[in-house]
Amino acid sequence: MVDDAPAIAAALGVWLGPSAEIVAFRRIEDLIASAPLTVDVVLLDLNLNDARREDASALLAGIRGVREVVPLGPPVLVITSDGRPRVLAAALAAGAAGVLHKNEAPEMQVQAVRTVAAGGSVISPAVAGAVRRVLAGHPATLTDRQRDVLVMRVQGRSWAQIAKLLHVTEDTARDHLTAGIRKYQAFLADRSLAELVQELGVAPGDLAG
Repeated sequence: MVDDAPAIAAALGVWLGPSAEIVAFRRIEDLIASAPLTVDVVLLDLNLNDARREDASALLAGIRGVREVVPLGPPVLVITSDGRPRVLAAALAAGAAGVLHKNEAPEMQVQAVRTVAAGGSVISPAVAGAVRRVLAGHPATLTDRQRDVLVMRVQGRSWAQIAKLLHVTEDTARDHLTAGIRKYQAFLADRSLAELVQELGVAPGDLAG
């Protein structure tokens, strides 16, 4: 289990009972260093506070963390306090076998762990409908450049600044934004670019950033 809150691992250990052995890590890097893994399931928190620090931007967390953990072998169950459907759908698209909200009842959490360990999949009931709708719609994904330009525009940067930072022309930067916006026309019909950045979780330091 990778979670920077020791109380979570302790509580889950009690709920699962004495037959379950939980090996807790505070960072994804520590989990990777312990490979090869001989566990039935990896429980992975998306919201690792250590990786949210300004001086810890290189630490693995969020969707990037999921992508690094999945190849280790055991199925991954994401546990999170985040409820944004597009962020949770991104975790599943990155290879997680399930996503579970931390507010679910203990019996639901225990069942989710056992289901994923047995090779099944789980989506937290609280967000299942919204996440499935996103997945059913074949969710669009931004390229790295589209994401960078979108975030920088929301931050208030000028086209000249963006072009200089990305080493492209201003026209190319505009083309990236146009292509990115086109993927989310329905969402942006009544919402702003800032709301799109929040919904996707792609701002620096956010879960898909």
